[in-house]
Amino acid sequence: MRAFATWQAMGLHVTLVDGHSTSRYEQLVDEFYPLDARDTSADLDALAELAGRADGVTALADDSQATVSALAERAGLPSIGVETAVAARSKSVQRALYDRAGMHSLAWREVRSLEDLDAFFGERDGPAVLKPVDATGGLGALAVDTLDEARRKLGVVLALSPTRTAIVEDRLSGFEVCLEAAVSGGEVVFAALTDADHLDGPGFVCAYGRFGARRDLNPRAEVETARLAGAFGLRDGLIHAEYKVDGDDWVILETALRPGGGFCPELTARTTGVNLYEVQARLALGWPVTAADVRTEDVSATFAQAQYIPAEGTVRRFVPPAQVLAGLPDVHEVGQQVLPGQKLRSPMSDGGRAGYALGWGEDLDGLHEQLQVAADRLCASMGLRRIVHTAEPAPAAS
Repeated sequence: MRAFATWQAMGLHVTLVDGHSTSRYEQLVDEFYPLDARDTSADLDALAELAGRADGVTALADDSQATVSALAERAGLPSIGVETAVAARSKSVQRALYDRAGMHSLAWREVRSLEDLDAFFGERDGPAVLKPVDATGGLGALAVDTLDEARRKLGVVLALSPTRTAIVEDRLSGFEVCLEAAVSGGEVVFAALTDADHLDGPGFVCAYGRFGARRDLNPRAEVETARLAGAFGLRDGLIHAEYKVDGDDWVILETALRPGGGFCPELTARTTGVNLYEVQARLALGWPVTAADVRTEDVSATFAQAQYIPAEGTVRRFVPPAQVLAGLPDVHEVGQQVLPGQKLRSPMSDGGRAGYALGWGEDLDGLHEQLQVAADRLCASMGLRRIVHTAEPAPAAS
């Protein structure tokens, strides 16, 4: 993972605590402890002993943010604060903060029972989204068109929430952007945008992320960063946020106080020179974070794109990356995320994808076309049917 490589390149001694993740990284760090660090079940005394030896603590997982903030405060280390961390984990608390700050957000309601759904749909018609209130990425987020459909799906969504609570909110179509930003001393030091689009279907599966295509909107991105920081009471930290954009109207969808997932840090660095993981470490250590401090890497290209690859079928074999990349000069990485013998069906969330391809270059449309070739090759060689996103990407800003 780029985070650990970044921190070791900074000369840091890295200690990892992870006793529950399916992905394993203990071979990439200096010290490892298989302790539970999740907010609802962390061994705080054991973790506090480790934090007391550290110069900074930070979290790479949403479900450890409150724990890390509590440990940092206990050890006298920099922190976003427990209250802010808890807000970042709750979609209902987030939406209340948006409303209080006067931001344009969706109509929503917290849901614990069918009666809550009845009350929400009794006030409006039209499409909605039902999702766990806890920050679980896209897991359990389902599109619904009617009250009857929402009532049928509520049990599934509640089962994926640790607190057995959901929210229901209006569903918007249209252009979506993701914000990656950093705040230090209450000031915005970095803000950049990524185009994002999702497959059609009942779940929310990201089809691609395009980096560098929205530089014309960066001034607005800085304004939105300042508004979010104010809403959350965040003086020092990272912000990942998602918006629907219609002209000057930006509707806030979600916020996380960490680097974005899905190769956001990698491709943000390629197109801006800002390594979000380095910024994360500097904030955790209390080091200076200014606009000059955060741009520490060479810019590889004007544009970059992460192409995610959902597919159906049974995986026949492992496909060597060199076989996929041949003749595609702007495609630099391809990854197969499933093993031979696995059976795939149309995914309901990002975790069910077959693989990905990453590229960067100076021709955004040409890059997109090369990535489609790479995705088709990978699926065909694995023996899978690729699920293709049919909508064309929005054109880049001129």
